[in-house]
Amino acid sequence: MRRDIALFLGLVAIICGGIIAAVIFLFDDGGGGESSVCDNPLAPRGESDISQLGFQTEDAGLARVIEAASAGDLQATEEAFFGDVHNFTRDVDQRLREVDEELAKELCEAVMTLEEELFATDPSADAIAKHATRIRDLLRDAAEALGYARPGE
Repeated sequence: MRRDIALFLGLVAIICGGIIAAVIFLFDDGGGGESSVCDNPLAPRGESDISQLGFQTEDAGLARVIEAASAGDLQATEEAFFGDVHNFTRDVDQRLREVDEELAKELCEAVMTLEEELFATDPSADAIAKHATRIRDLLRDAAEALGYARPGE
C-alpha cells in the first residue's frame, strides 16, 4: 500500500513539474529580456507633415531643443521638444519602419531615452543635449531613408 502511495505521489510530482515547465516555456521570452515599446510601431499623432519641408522644420526644432539644453534651460527644452518635434517622431515611425525597421527602432529608443532624462528626478541638461543631438542625427538618416534630402547639411 505504501508503495502505491509513493508511486502515486511521484507521478503527481512529475506531472506538476511538466505543467510548470510548459507554463514557463509558453510565457518565457526566450531569455531576450523585456520587450520594448519600440518593438512595435508607435501610434501616430497624425499631425505632422512627413515631407522634405517637414524634416527641415523638425531639424530646426531639434536645434532649438539642443540650444536650450546646452544653455541649461530645462523648461525651454521641454517646451521645444514636446509638441511638434515629439509628434513628428511618432508620426514618422510607421513610414520609416516600412523602409528601415532597425532605424525606426533606434529613433524610438532615442526618444524614450530623452523622455526618461527629461522626467528624471535630477535631469542632466548635458545628457539631454546629447540625446537630442542623437535624435536629430537619426531623423536626418530617416529623411534619407524615405527618399528626402538630408536636412541641415
